[in-house]
Amino acid sequence: MTQNKDNQPSEYHVASFVAYCTLARVDEVKQAILAYEGTEIHATSDAGKIVFTIEGDTHKGIGKTMDLLGVHTGIINLSPVYHQVLDEEQENKLA
Repeated sequence: MTQNKDNQPSEYHVASFVAYCTLARVDEVKQAILAYEGTEIHATSDAGKIVFTIEGDTHKGIGKTMDLLGVHTGIINLSPVYHQVLDEEQENKLA
């Protein structure tokens, strides 16, 4: 991970996911998702699918949250859809 001159992380990660849940536990899974810092739910279907994102400073943090959610008893399948990394140092050099 890169760091800026103040020794602070200069990366920003955002990853999107689709969780397929048992219908009886959709609300429980939504609460579990929102319990983690940097998460946001964008859509929920009547079929039990939840589209959400996780934002953070490192890919490891996002991976850890994904791993913790993936073992939730209400989730049948958790699929990553997209992951983007923005490096502030690199962005500043290009600007």
